[in-house]
Amino acid sequence: MLKFLAFMLCILSSIFVDAQDNFITQNGKVHFYSKTPLEDIEANTQSAIGVLYTATKKVQAKIPIQSFEFKQKLMQEHFNENYLESDKYPYGNLDATIVENIDFTRNGVYDITISGILDIHGIKKPRDIKAKLTIADGMPKKATATFDIKLVEHKIKIPKAVILNIAEVITVDVNFDLVKYQK
Repeated sequence: MLKFLAFMLCILSSIFVDAQDNFITQNGKVHFYSKTPLEDIEANTQSAIGVLYTATKKVQAKIPIQSFEFKQKLMQEHFNENYLESDKYPYGNLDATIVENIDFTRNGVYDITISGILDIHGIKKPRDIKAKLTIADGMPKKATATFDIKLVEHKIKIPKAVILNIAEVITVDVNFDLVKYQK
């Protein structure tokens, strides 16, 4: 009987430990675009860092602002110096929690809500972001989301001379391929 209890304890412990795995990306993709009648502006980065803590459903992401690349270098310069002031505010951050109860070992694609604080340009705003989480081979593999950011909410000022060239609302696409964190 003691051997059976010890065996069951080992099995339950291993399941519990697996449920507490952390999953990361160090090259998450983020794309944003501004669509106006005069000009479309878009940029990409593959330098976002993201972590999913399955035990607590906590999600964190950090994006180096200067890592965004534009088709035109002048746009990139204006973005960093004049709009996002990346020397002063070098990162965009998300600190959030998955709202839904998810079995992180059950394969499938799940619609989730990530609720937390989005910090851009030094301004922290509560956000609920709709996302998709793909679980394959019994573990989280991919997280994707598309959401809008109102520039005024993060005190990002657009000069009147170019106000018609930059949308007031920017659409952001996030695509994180997750791997199990190895210590």
